[in-house]
Amino acid sequence: MHGQTVTVRTRGIGLLESEIASLLTTLAGSVVTDAWTSVVRPRLAALLGRGRQGQDADVLAELEQLRAAAARSADGGQDGGQDGGQDGAVERVEALLRTTLGTLADQQASLLEALRDLLAATAPASAEPSVPPARLSMLSVDDYENNEALLQAMHDAWEAGRGVPGPTVLYVYGARGLGRTALAGQFLLRHREAFAAGPELSATLARDAFGELPDNMAVLEGWFQDLRIPVQEVPAEPAARVRKFRQVTARGPVFVLLEDVAVAAQIEELLPGSPDSVVVITSNALMRNLVSRFHAKAFRIEPLRPEHSRKLLVNAGGLAGFEARYEREIDRTLEVCEGNPLFLRIAGAQMFFDPPHSIEDFAAAVSDPDPRARLEAFDLDEVPGAEIFGTVYRDLGRRDPDAAAVYRCVGLHPTPEFDPDVVRAMLPDLPDAARTKAVRALADASLIIRTDDGSYRTVSGLVHAHAADRALADLSQDERDAVQGRWIQHYVDLAERSDAGLSPRYRHDPTHAYAAYPRAGAAEQDALVKELERRRRTLRIAVRTAYAAGRHHARYYEAAWRLPQGLWTFYLRCGFHSDWIETYTVACDAALECGDLLALARMRYGLGFAHLDRWSRESGDPEAARAQFGRALELVRPTPDRPEGSAEEAEGRRRTWSSVLEGLSILEGRLGNTREALELSAAALDALTGVDHPRGRALLALHRGPIFTRLGRHDEAAAELRSAKEQFVELGDGFNTAKATFRYGQARLAAGDPAEALDAFDEALPGMKGRRNGYLRAQSLLVRGDLLRERGDVRRARADWTEAAALLRDENSALVPEVEQRLADWPATDGSDGGGPDSPGGPRASESGDVE
Repeated sequence: MHGQTVTVRTRGIGLLESEIASLLTTLAGSVVTDAWTSVVRPRLAALLGRGRQGQDADVLAELEQLRAAAARSADGGQDGGQDGGQDGAVERVEALLRTTLGTLADQQASLLEALRDLLAATAPASAEPSVPPARLSMLSVDDYENNEALLQAMHDAWEAGRGVPGPTVLYVYGARGLGRTALAGQFLLRHREAFAAGPELSATLARDAFGELPDNMAVLEGWFQDLRIPVQEVPAEPAARVRKFRQVTARGPVFVLLEDVAVAAQIEELLPGSPDSVVVITSNALMRNLVSRFHAKAFRIEPLRPEHSRKLLVNAGGLAGFEARYEREIDRTLEVCEGNPLFLRIAGAQMFFDPPHSIEDFAAAVSDPDPRARLEAFDLDEVPGAEIFGTVYRDLGRRDPDAAAVYRCVGLHPTPEFDPDVVRAMLPDLPDAARTKAVRALADASLIIRTDDGSYRTVSGLVHAHAADRALADLSQDERDAVQGRWIQHYVDLAERSDAGLSPRYRHDPTHAYAAYPRAGAAEQDALVKELERRRRTLRIAVRTAYAAGRHHARYYEAAWRLPQGLWTFYLRCGFHSDWIETYTVACDAALECGDLLALARMRYGLGFAHLDRWSRESGDPEAARAQFGRALELVRPTPDRPEGSAEEAEGRRRTWSSVLEGLSILEGRLGNTREALELSAAALDALTGVDHPRGRALLALHRGPIFTRLGRHDEAAAELRSAKEQFVELGDGFNTAKATFRYGQARLAAGDPAEALDAFDEALPGMKGRRNGYLRAQSLLVRGDLLRERGDVRRARADWTEAAALLRDENSALVPEVEQRLADWPATDGSDGGGPDSPGGPRASESGDVE
C-alpha cells in the first residue's frame, strides 16, 4: 500500500557513523578538562571494560600520559612543536579512542547510547533533561512513487523557516488515498540524518467513531512516555504541560507528524519548541486557518503522473513479464485509477493473484459501461462507494473464505489496529494455521499491513469502513453480536490479567476472574505495561464501544466498567490521567446501568483518585476528587437501613469505605488541612474493623506516619512507621518495607535525631532496587547524601549524589543539573568536612503511598 503507517518506537536505534565520530571528537576534548577526573575517567573505564580483559587499564594509562602532555602545553611547556601542543594531544586522544572503541562498536549496539550518556555527564548544567530520540518506523516504503518537486518544495520551506522562531509547519492536503502519509514518510526518510539526534513523534487527530476529537493532553501524556520524561516530573496543569513539552523539545530538531487533522486549533498545543523542528500535518481538505494562524506552508498532493502510475502498478502487481502483452488492459486500469496510489496498489495486488487471467478479469471489471458503477469505486470521499475493496473482498471470498471471514471481523473491531490474539478471540473455531493463512492473504491483497511490533492495521480508514460495511451486509445481527461480544470479553480478560500481574490491590470481582491470574515478576510487569501502552487507543475506544453496545444488550455494561477497573494500575504507573478520567467516567455510567451499587462506588472512587493523582487546580481536580469521593461514600457508608448482603459484598463495601476515606485524607493533606487528614485516616482504619485486610492496614500506617510528623507528634509518627514496616515484613513486601523504613528515617530526622535517621536510611536503601524504582531510589539517595554532608561525611555524600545523578540521568530527569551542582559545590576531600557552600536541599522521597 502506498500510504505508509508510522508508529513511535523508542528503542533499536542503530549506530550512526557520523554521530559516533562527533561524539568521539567531543569526548576527546573533555579528556583535557576538569570533568576528566570526576566524571569521564570512571565511566570511560566501565565502557572499556566491556572489551578484552586488561584493555581498560592500558588505554587509560595512555590517556593519562596524553592528558599530562596537554596540561604541560596549556601551561606553556610547549608551543606547538612536533607534538602539536594541546590541540595535537586532543587529536591523539581522539585517534586512540577511535581505534579502541571501533571494535567494540561493531560488537555492541549499545555503544552509541553509552557514549551519549557519557557525553551528557560532561555537558553544562541545563534546566531541562536531554531528550532521547523516539523513533518513527517507516513501513511499506517499497514501490514509492510521487512528485519529486513536492518533496523539494517541502525541503525548501523547511530551510527557509529554520531561521524563524517556532517550528516549520508543512501542511499536506488532498483526497484520501493519494499518499499524504507516504509523502510525510518520504520527507522524514530523506532527512533522517538531520533528525537523528532528536525525537520523532506522531499522533492521529481524526475524530473517533463517536465523533469526538482526541484530547491533546492525552497525546502529550503519550509523548512524554515516548520521550522518557519521568511521570513524577510531568506537570498537572494543561498550560504547564504544554510549556514542559516545548522546553524538552527546544533543543531540536524534532520531527512531528500530525495525521488527519480535523480542526486547525488542534495543533497549537502540540507544536515543539525548536525552530529547527518540522511539523507535518495531513488533512483531507484545505484549512485556511492553518495558513493564517500558524503560518503553515500548504502543499496539495496531486495524483501521480502517468509514468509514475504505471511504475507503481507494475511493481505492486509483479506485472513486468506481462506488461507488453497486456498493455491494453494495463492502460485501461491506469485510466480508471486516475493516478491514485491507494487504488493502484490494490489493483496491482488483485492482478497479482493469477496472471494473466486476473489481469484480464480486473480490466474487464473496471470497464463496466455504466460510468457510475465504474467510477463509484474511486469516489474517495464516499466510503460506501469503495467498490474496489468489494472487488478484492469478493475475490477473497471465492478463493479464501477464511480470509473474508477475518476481514469482516476486522470491520467489527473498534479500531483499524488489531493483533492476532483478538482475531483468535473473534473466530475461536478457526484453526491457528487457517487463521495465519487468512491474515497473510489479507496482507497480500494490500488490505492490511503488519507493523514493527507484530500487530496489524488496515491500510486506511476506508478499508476499515468497508470491512464494517461487509460485516453489516453479510452477517446476521446475531453473528455480529457474537463477534463483538468476543472481542469485548477479550479486552476485559487482557486488562484483568494484566492488572492482576501488576498489583495485588483489591478489585470488585463478581465473576472471580482475578483469582485465576498470578502476580508477575518485575520483567514481566514491564512487558505487560508496554503491551497495554501499545494498545492504549484501542482499549480506550473499546470501553466506549462496550458502553454503547450496552444500550442494546445490557450484558455489555458490566464489561464497560470491568475494563477500566483492569487498567487502573497501568494508568497510575504511566500517568495517563486523561484516559483514566475518560474511561472511568464511562465506567460510572455503566455501573449505574448495571444496578451494581458496589461497582458504582468503586468506579466513583477510581474516578476521584484519578483526579487526586493528577491534581490540576486549573482543571478543578481537587473539587472533582472531593465530589466523586463523596458520592462513593454515600453508596458504601454503613446505615441502619442498608442490608448487609453477602459476606463478600459487606467486605467489599467496608474496603471501599476505607479506601475512599484514605483518598479524602490525602486530599485534605494536600490542601494543608493536616488535622482533618489525620481524622480521616483514623476513620479509614476504623472502617476495616472486622475485615481481613492486612495490606490495607499496613498502607494506612505508612500514610499516617508523615501526617503525625507534619503535626509535630514525632513519637506517634515513629510508632506508625515501625508498625508499617513490621506489617510489610509479615506480608513479604520488600519494597514497601524499605519505603516504610525510609519514611521512619525521615520522621526521625524531622524529630531532630539525625543519627537514628541515618541508620534507617542505610537499612532502607538496599531494598529500593530495580529499574522501576530508580526515581524513588535517586530521591532517597539525595536525602541521605544531604544528611551525610551535614554530618561531615562528604566522601559518602558524594557517592550517594553520584549514584543519584546516574539514576536520574537514566530516568531523563530535569533534576540532574541540581545534583551535579551538589557534586561541584562539594568536591572530593581527604575525608574532612571539606568546607564549601551550603548545598541546596534535595527533593524528599515521594510521600504518596500505595492505596489498597
